[in-house]
Amino acid sequence: MRLFSTLKGVGLLYRKSRWPSFLASAYAFQAWVRRTYAYHRPLLALLLTLGLLSSTMSRPTDERFATGLNQPRGMAFDEDGNLLVAEAGVVGASALGDAPILSNISGRVVRIAPSGQATEVLNGLPHTHYRDSGIAVGAADVVMLDGTLYVLTGEGYEPLSRAILLNTTAGPRLVASILNFSMSRSSLGQMIGPNAIPANPYAMVVAPDARALYIADGAAGRVLRVTLDGHIDVFAEVPKLVPLTGLAFGPDRKLYLTEFGGLPHSPGSGAIWTADPSGKLEIVASGLTMPIDVGFDAAGTMYVLEFGDGRNPARPYPAHRGRLLRIEQNGTQVVVREGLNYPTAMVFSEAGDLFLAVNGAFTRRQQGMILKIPCGMLGTQEGCPRQFMQ
Repeated sequence: MRLFSTLKGVGLLYRKSRWPSFLASAYAFQAWVRRTYAYHRPLLALLLTLGLLSSTMSRPTDERFATGLNQPRGMAFDEDGNLLVAEAGVVGASALGDAPILSNISGRVVRIAPSGQATEVLNGLPHTHYRDSGIAVGAADVVMLDGTLYVLTGEGYEPLSRAILLNTTAGPRLVASILNFSMSRSSLGQMIGPNAIPANPYAMVVAPDARALYIADGAAGRVLRVTLDGHIDVFAEVPKLVPLTGLAFGPDRKLYLTEFGGLPHSPGSGAIWTADPSGKLEIVASGLTMPIDVGFDAAGTMYVLEFGDGRNPARPYPAHRGRLLRIEQNGTQVVVREGLNYPTAMVFSEAGDLFLAVNGAFTRRQQGMILKIPCGMLGTQEGCPRQFMQ
């Protein structure tokens, strides 16, 4: 931007100056340059200054709301305005050997106060690291329901993996096992065991009537409805069982889900689906690339978080390729942020600010962070609740 502004200023001087006919003489040319520069120097300085200012003003000023996290995933706010974050965990520095799969119990949930101070709420959650791919799974999402914390865990080999947990004073209590449900529906899984079961829960959202939880099972391509007493039903199933990631209820009370797309990832192969109360599915946004989460501001405008760009099948997950998009009413996709490093989730606050979990995958210990984008920096004021606007 700075270089572009400078060149634009020089071009303006060129267009407003008559190119003299006497430049056949090198001496005359040098003299003309000196006179022209001296005459236009104040204007050039002003243009350069404005160029620097415009570069500074157009650069996003997202706030690092919290740092030092271990692969942050899903988030939710409690009644006091604290942000709860699920951390998938990390492999310890002491992990030795060449085992293809490493597991521990480093997953946890932290509570981040409005000041940015983090406090551990729940620990000892399962974490699994696949050495060959670098992919890690663990605590995947959190929701608050009637003042109670529910935690979703993803694929893994530790107890309490692939499950919905309820936080209690005595520790996590099992509400429902996604693994057991999936095994009951698979004869192959019953013969071979849990390793043959495609079940990797990624996202969780509370039903509008607060009577159930909806789960996106990324490995099975389906959405599950889980009652608070642990009963599980298949609510919807996308064609070809493509991986699903984020979930959100929209202003129309329909459930929106992100289709991440299968391997090999390619630009534009992802989509947003809606499911009506009966589970009937319909694509409402296409041409997305690795969409990993979806959400809505106070005005009902849809935002989509993309994990990567899918440009190189040989390196499907390069760093700093994530984007935040705003989907206009006419379907236009507006880039709000780009260059995000492995974004994994987003959530709007009551004030309309957007919080993003970044460095949420393929990162080392304490590299994860939460970014805060103030409502006024999202490019539209319609989604900013008036009571929070100055």
